[in-house]
Amino acid sequence: MTLKEVAKAAGVSHTTVSLVINNVEGSRVSESTRKRVLEAIKKLDYNPNLIAKRLASGKTNSIGLFIPLASPIFRNYTIIEMVAGIQDVLNQKGLDLVLFSGGRDLLRDRPINQIVKQNTLDGLIIFNTRYTTQHFVNTYTRNLSRIHFNFVILHYYWGSSKVNYVGVDYEKDAFKGISYLISLGHRDIALITGPPKALVTPRIIEGYRRALENNNIRVKDSLIVNADYDYQISYDKTKRMMRDYPSITAFFVGGYEMAPACLKALKDMGLNVPRDISIVAYIDTEIMALLDPPLTAIKIPYYDIGRKAAELLLDGNGVKQKVVFETELIIRGSTAGPRSIGSMPGR
Repeated sequence: MTLKEVAKAAGVSHTTVSLVINNVEGSRVSESTRKRVLEAIKKLDYNPNLIAKRLASGKTNSIGLFIPLASPIFRNYTIIEMVAGIQDVLNQKGLDLVLFSGGRDLLRDRPINQIVKQNTLDGLIIFNTRYTTQHFVNTYTRNLSRIHFNFVILHYYWGSSKVNYVGVDYEKDAFKGISYLISLGHRDIALITGPPKALVTPRIIEGYRRALENNNIRVKDSLIVNADYDYQISYDKTKRMMRDYPSITAFFVGGYEMAPACLKALKDMGLNVPRDISIVAYIDTEIMALLDPPLTAIKIPYYDIGRKAAELLLDGNGVKQKVVFETELIIRGSTAGPRSIGSMPGR
């Protein structure tokens, strides 16, 4: 089946068929003619040669997603949710999604500008991770802006460049979670974060500090620990903090991998959550509601963030936007007012 056969069946020129297939703006093809061509394409089951179509239109119909991640991509809950949002928008537009990853060679700093110069993409979504370095972000932002390439940044960007960006306010979210615990009456609140080198860690700590200071509560640096987003480290440090600082009545856990470990450590010490100790997790995942008790958590709309990133990329109006999504505190069974220290088991 050829384009000329479609043209013959529709009673139009092959040029008109090409204009309809490539949806060329300003082609002045009437709606009735367009409908006739589409009906002929459907009836004849015509599938245009993809390569030829792309050469004719000057577009690849492919959007890239670059993820500089040092661990397997699809074990990461946040990435899976955002990719789903991106993919749904692209599917509606008939576009392909091409995945690029730094993989386990993240430290090699694969130059993004080399990817785009291959002319295989119409745009690029760059998903910064908790481990993305500021140097890496500054480098690709500068390089892509210089060649006027269409790109959107997802997450962990605090620069001043005029770029399209979609994400959340991590400092504000930590402030929200700590403020909620304070509203319940907690004063000695422990904070478990990821590694110091993670871009998000200082933001979470700042939100924690600000919430305490706004309520005239002294910040105790000894109640802030790093646990590297690791289950076992989180488990061990939770136990250690409870032994060293028995005045703690609540934990704010800044990493979804670490919250279940914190809960298990407390239960293994004979403590009841939330009667003895409260927990707020950042962020919410499907498993948080299945734990015993289900954990209060801050929910990030990852799917919607992915959709918005794709929409910004395809909008192409030239106006750069920074879109910051609001998050939601999901209150479940892991939080309550503080119990007197002396009445806790082993106190």
